[in-house]
Amino acid sequence: MIGINLFLMIYSWVIIVILLFFLFLIARFYERKAHQKSHYQLFLLPLVLFLLGTLRYGFLFTGNFVGDLLGDIFFFAGGVATAIVGYHLLNLMTGGRA
Repeated sequence: MIGINLFLMIYSWVIIVILLFFLFLIARFYERKAHQKSHYQLFLLPLVLFLLGTLRYGFLFTGNFVGDLLGDIFFFAGGVATAIVGYHLLNLMTGGRA
C-alpha cells in the first residue's frame, strides 16, 4: 500500500512540475514575440522547489504526506514563488487590466 501511495504522490507532483514548465514556455514565447521582458527564467525557481519537495518526500516517505519540515518549506516556497511570478506574467500579458 505504501508503494501505491508513494507512486501517486510522486506522479501528482511531477504533473504539477510539467504544468509549471508549460508556464515557463508561455512566458518565454511572450518575451520573444512581444519584445517585453517577462523574466521567464523565474518560472524555473518554483519548478525546482516543487521538484525538491517531491524528492524529499519521496525518499523519506513513511506512508504519510505530512511531517517533514524541509519538504513542507520547499512546497510552501514553491507555491509562493508560483503565485508571484504567475501574477507578474498575468499583469504583463494583460497590460495590468486583470
